[in-house]
Amino acid sequence: MRGFLLTVLMIFLIGPVAAQDGTAGLPDTSLSGNFLPKVLETSAAHRDSLMEMIKGKPGLPFWVRALVRQPRYVALASEEVQISGERRQLFRACEAGRCEASRIVVIFSADGKHAVLKVSDAEFGVKFFGNPTPDELVALVD
Repeated sequence: MRGFLLTVLMIFLIGPVAAQDGTAGLPDTSLSGNFLPKVLETSAAHRDSLMEMIKGKPGLPFWVRALVRQPRYVALASEEVQISGERRQLFRACEAGRCEASRIVVIFSADGKHAVLKVSDAEFGVKFFGNPTPDELVALVD
C-alpha cells in the first residue's frame, strides 16, 4: 500500500510539471515561435527546400541569396498557418536597416520539404518563387 501511495504522489507531483512545460515526453511540433536563422541552421529539409527554390534565380537581393550563409537580417518569430487544410510555418524577414525596402515572406510545409517565397524589394520588385498554389499566394500576400 505504501508503494502505491508513493507512486500516486510521484505522478501527482511530476505530471503537472510536464504538462506546464508542454513537453510531457513528446517532441515539440510547434510551427510558431521559431526563428528562420535557427530553423535553417538546424533543419536540412528547410535549408534544402529554400536553397533549391532560389538557386540560380535572377532578381534576388544579395541578403536573400545569403539567408543560410550569412544570416544578417531581421526575422520575426514564425506563425503557424492553415493552407488548404494543412499546417504550415510562415516566416517574415527583412534586410537589416532596410526593412521597408526589402523583405520576404516564406512558407514551409510542416516537414520543411516544400517552400514558397515572396520577395518584395524596392530595386527588384515583387517576385514569387516555388510555384505557389492560389491558397499559398493568398497567405504570402497577407
